[in-house]
Amino acid sequence: METEKLLLIILAVFVALFITVFQYLWKNIARSQLDYWLSFFRFLTIFLILLLLINPSFKKNNIEIIKPNLLVAVDNSKSIKYNSQNETVQNLVEKIKTDSELNNKYNISFYGFGRGLYPLNELNFEESQTNLALPFHEFSKLHKTGTNPVILISDGNQTIGNSVEFANYKSPVFPFIVGDTTVFEDIYISQLNVNPFAFINNQLPVELFINYTGNKPVTKNLNVYHKGTKVYSEQFQFSASENVKTTNFFLTAAVKGTQFYTATVDQLENEKNTQNNTKNFSINIIEEKSKILILTSIVHPDLGMLKKAIESNKQRTVTISAVSNLKGKITDYQLVILYQPTTLFKNVFAEINQKKLNYFVITGRSTDWTFLNSVQGSFSKIISSELENFRPIFNVNYAAFLSADVDFSNFAPIEDRFGEIAFSVPYQSLLFQKIGNIVTDKPLLATFENSSQKAAVLLGENSWRWRMNSFVENKTFERFDGFLAGLIHYLVSTESKSRLNVTANPIYYANETIQISASYVDENFNFDNRSKLWITVSNEASKFIKKIPLAVLNNRFVEELPAIPFGEYTYSVSVENTNNSVSGSFKILPFEIEAQFANANDQLLKKVANETEGFTFYNSQEQNLIDYLINDERFKSIQKNTISKTPLIDWKWILGMIVLTLSLEWFIRKYYGRI
Repeated sequence: METEKLLLIILAVFVALFITVFQYLWKNIARSQLDYWLSFFRFLTIFLILLLLINPSFKKNNIEIIKPNLLVAVDNSKSIKYNSQNETVQNLVEKIKTDSELNNKYNISFYGFGRGLYPLNELNFEESQTNLALPFHEFSKLHKTGTNPVILISDGNQTIGNSVEFANYKSPVFPFIVGDTTVFEDIYISQLNVNPFAFINNQLPVELFINYTGNKPVTKNLNVYHKGTKVYSEQFQFSASENVKTTNFFLTAAVKGTQFYTATVDQLENEKNTQNNTKNFSINIIEEKSKILILTSIVHPDLGMLKKAIESNKQRTVTISAVSNLKGKITDYQLVILYQPTTLFKNVFAEINQKKLNYFVITGRSTDWTFLNSVQGSFSKIISSELENFRPIFNVNYAAFLSADVDFSNFAPIEDRFGEIAFSVPYQSLLFQKIGNIVTDKPLLATFENSSQKAAVLLGENSWRWRMNSFVENKTFERFDGFLAGLIHYLVSTESKSRLNVTANPIYYANETIQISASYVDENFNFDNRSKLWITVSNEASKFIKKIPLAVLNNRFVEELPAIPFGEYTYSVSVENTNNSVSGSFKILPFEIEAQFANANDQLLKKVANETEGFTFYNSQEQNLIDYLINDERFKSIQKNTISKTPLIDWKWILGMIVLTLSLEWFIRKYYGRI
């Protein structure tokens, strides 16, 4: 307690005593025992009141020892089991858990990873793919401050995600490489580049890389098959010095729809791993290419973003033109994007309305809303002179076409004039407006149809920031570009809006989760969760056929097919008691991607360890790893000293005692007639 407060308490005792003596005992010669009791209660009352005003407190030192974090990321993929390293990994994890000295020094957290990252409860080595960069990306978000070393237990083989060498982790990384790093003789297709879309009767370019690991010269053939028929063949010669071959060839896109191909290179004699000799790929053959026109009267970064994002789908070409300098006919395009319309767009809107062309309006600071309200009758906005920032919120109930949230709630706001938007036609909100901290049901991005015409409106500029936000979060533009591709595909389609839409991948790997999802809406295009949807999967060669109901999940109908043999399958999704159905096909590959690695790969992880000032360890060096971390002086506990002030007596107790002493004094005085 502070000296000043202690002196005040002593002073309060004397003040209370002085007042009490003056009131009850001073000049009172005939003092009775009652007077002494009354003076005692009055003394307590005055002293407690003064004590409440002084509010004495004492300082308390809270000392906390904060241990450094040690993050253990364990590869839980099937490649660990295929290479018989599951017992090694389990033993190492158990050693780390039970080493008392290591646990005394660090706050240790265990995570498993494959396609995703999760707290490690059980090691089963059943993950079908491996993303080595993912743990570092997630750890950087979980632990933004301090030094957080990582033990990465893996065979170093990656199948998906960004390369681990670009993870850019800020703390030391200690890879523990499990498996044999001996390089065996092997020949494999390392990379295959192909456009997933092609136009019918066109030549489709294919680029293929073949790698050879070995010392003696060999000659091997590359063959490409389509429906069991060889459509391309080429011979290559390899040696220790000429160990990489690149070939470019063309396939003919002759049949509309999804076509499956298999590229395979001949096996080596006594080759240990033959699963990587084959690559399967698919091509969606379409009949025509979509042309999209962006008209504008201003220069804005949104324009470049739209062109890049839309043209990431090679079946789209985008032309940007000043509305005052438009060359050609807008009827040559399947979609017209009108960026921040003004009176200069008058003739364009007249032609769009007359010929029922599909269009997409994007508004912003430079939009002439008076003109826009008058030139079309689908929507209007009464605006003020004030500008407002609108954040996007994804509508999970949107049903015009299948779409997915790309983490819109964390995106930057877009800007537009403040005002109330109103629609005179039925519409669906793909994105809602969030103003400040308030989420509204007002549309930010909406689609609507009027007879045979499809349209959309985005109420705000600076959506280029959204694409950058998506890249920062995912290290790729693919998720945002995929979202925009779905919107553009819906708008360019001349077909009437379908009540049933189905999403399925063209290729699945064996034992991979085969998920097919569908969206079904009623006559008013609201999600219909009362209908019953069925999927029928069949394989003509094996006479396999299976009919399964789809379950409702997050405003989608979803089914994860049970394990079925590899091969080419057709499917049909139908709605019970209606004529609505959608058909398609997919292929299940006969091998698992995790089984293509015959040995461990330590090169990239060694590079990560060197760049982060860590160290690499191998099989049988478990104790070396533990000892290294125990003795590493870079990672030390931090002593955190928190000084807190605690009241000597809680004010509630003091107040209660004051009430009690006053009450006792009053009742005694009342009883003895002193009042």
